[in-house]
Amino acid sequence: MRPSPAAWLSLHGLDRDDVDAVHVGDCRAARKSGRCRPATRGQALDALRSQVPPRVHCRRDKALGIVP
Repeated sequence: MRPSPAAWLSLHGLDRDDVDAVHVGDCRAARKSGRCRPATRGQALDALRSQVPPRVHCRRDKALGIVP
């Protein structure tokens, strides 16, 4: 059996250290990128507070309950 998908995914840049975006776990665009790692809700909130822009594909800011 496959493990359940992560609730959040962090998309990392080419240097693999910086977080470029955070997606909802079932975002198809994030899965296709190949540069995502599982993230916790806390990490997703931290990224939003650190000015990582919301993605138009999955709008993780709305999913987290934070609307600008």
